Amino acid sequence: MQNLPLTLRPGKLKNTILILISIAFICMGISLMERNLWAAILIIFLFSISLIIFFINLIPNTSYLKIDNRGLEMKTLFRTTFIPWQVVSGFTTKQIFLNRLVTFDIDEKYLGNSKIKSKKGAFPDTYGMSAKKLAALLNDYKNQSNRH
Repeated sequence: MQNLPLTLRPGKLKNTILILISIAFICMGISLMERNLWAAILIIFLFSISLIIFFINLIPNTSYLKIDNRGLEMKTLFRTTFIPWQVVSGFTTKQIFLNRLVTFDIDEKYLGNSKIKSKKGAFPDTYGMSAKKLAALLNDYKNQSNRH
């Protein structure tokens, strides 16, 4: 295991591929304008928004997962969420449509007066590794924090 704090960042390749797909759909929407104006506008609008989001994800410090002795700090599109180790019971993987995500369960005794509204959560990315490897890494750090 690496020294803490450890910061994991989303893979640039995935966002670059999603940018190229968004550009292709925007071009398709432009070519569709003469045949079906409303469908073309909808396609251009939706994929322009996704294009902006994928570009933002490429900007340094807009998305990351920081692991330290206190817990996890997850940042996505400039929004930061901190999850202390003691509220997480463990990390697993789950297949959701075509994506395999890392999920976690939050101990119910911490839900009462907390801002956390659900007892299940998931990370938006696997930060350049497989979901299985990320879940194992997070479980290792959680177990290490329990020993201290």
